Amino acid sequence: MFIATIKFKCPKYYNLVMTCKSHGWRNLSPFEWESSSSKLHFACFAINQPVDIEVRQDGNNLSTKITSRIKLKKNHLEHLESQLARSLGVNIDTENLLKVASRIGKEYSGLVKMGAGRLLRSPSLWEDASKTLFTTNCTWSLTKKMSESLCSKKYSIPTPSNRFPFPKPGSISKRSISSLKKYVPIGYRADYFIELSKTFESDPSLKGIENKKSDPSFVHEVVKGFKGFGPYATAHLMVLSGHYEEVPIDTVVIAYLKKNYKHRNPKSFISSHFKNWGDYKWWGLKLDQMIKKQNWLGD
Repeated sequence: MFIATIKFKCPKYYNLVMTCKSHGWRNLSPFEWESSSSKLHFACFAINQPVDIEVRQDGNNLSTKITSRIKLKKNHLEHLESQLARSLGVNIDTENLLKVASRIGKEYSGLVKMGAGRLLRSPSLWEDASKTLFTTNCTWSLTKKMSESLCSKKYSIPTPSNRFPFPKPGSISKRSISSLKKYVPIGYRADYFIELSKTFESDPSLKGIENKKSDPSFVHEVVKGFKGFGPYATAHLMVLSGHYEEVPIDTVVIAYLKKNYKHRNPKSFISSHFKNWGDYKWWGLKLDQMIKKQNWLGD
């Protein structure tokens, strides 16, 4: 057994608990959130080697314990460091969000100073895109079942703790629709999922949509071109790639706005009510939900 540790210096206002509670991914395989100790566990690939990850925050430091069956080389650890930084949001600067939030109100800026402004993501854009597809036109319980079915011996390789990382695109691209449906409750999404895997095999960065300098309209055009990605899924993957200009409107958002603002048209209401949030409309809504303690995963 090989054990290594990668440590990150937390950026200003970083909070692991807030990061993990700001998005539902912590409840999807292979993530496991340990609320009693505020530790995050999950599995991922160090290039092609499946490893266990345990994350905890100690003051201004973030410690990630890595367990592997074999000794990891320098390139494995460098690959892991990049994936972990993405997943845990340690490279995200929330200063601009804080400036916007400060103009809106002290309760909003106070949340950013407590650690809001970052959200748990998968180690790869591929996994985020796949799970976004799994959230479309179904219940959350079905989304969980799809993720659990894929993080298994049918599609992945076990870690020392017998967790399974989310499968690589190559493990999906060669599958037939019928064989995928046999073990995963994926339904009509099977065809879309296989096509998505082929896209990521040829272009893992999706034309660089996570680049901070990428124009939001360009990112929108790239993402909406995927089969199965309507307005909600497109906006959701944009958020996960670091673009918060659009709000993914689903039943949870609709219910929240209906209860608190008696709106008639969610899209036009969000555009108007959260206009002053500019490039951070999604965070405007998320912080609003936090303040009212409604429809956000930290409840």
